[in-house]
Amino acid sequence: MNRRETPNPLLDNLEESPTTPPSPSPPAAPAAAAAVATGIQWTAGKVFWTLGVFILAGLAEIGGGWLCWQTIRNKKPWYYYVGGAILLVAYGVIPTLQPEGASFARVYAVYGGVFIIMSYGWGWAVDGDKPDTGDWAGAAIALAGVGLAWFWPRA
Repeated sequence: MNRRETPNPLLDNLEESPTTPPSPSPPAAPAAAAAVATGIQWTAGKVFWTLGVFILAGLAEIGGGWLCWQTIRNKKPWYYYVGGAILLVAYGVIPTLQPEGASFARVYAVYGGVFIIMSYGWGWAVDGDKPDTGDWAGAAIALAGVGLAWFWPRA
């Protein structure tokens, strides 16, 4: 039998004894998996940090989108669009600043609720579009969902 230059224990086991299954590999990064499973270990500092990251992400995404909107819909100069694109790229990076133990799915789902609230605030502050009762009610429901999803104790 021809042997390879570099040994491969999984393939070597199969060649020598096809009826014996290869031993399973240890799980990759068990500490990282455990951190995701248990969630964030909350302190007052982490609560404020995560809130700040969500607000920064909201400003980048809403500001970037608003600048692109201004260029396309309101015929503003091209550099609004470039600035908007830069902010939207920054928005793609900012959520990675959330603490270890925060999963991608949960960060983006919770951020979605924060985005709802911030979008109404931006529209009111920048465009003068005052939220109505339905907007306030929807924002309150989103805020309740954000709190539940983000701070729910995980085992």
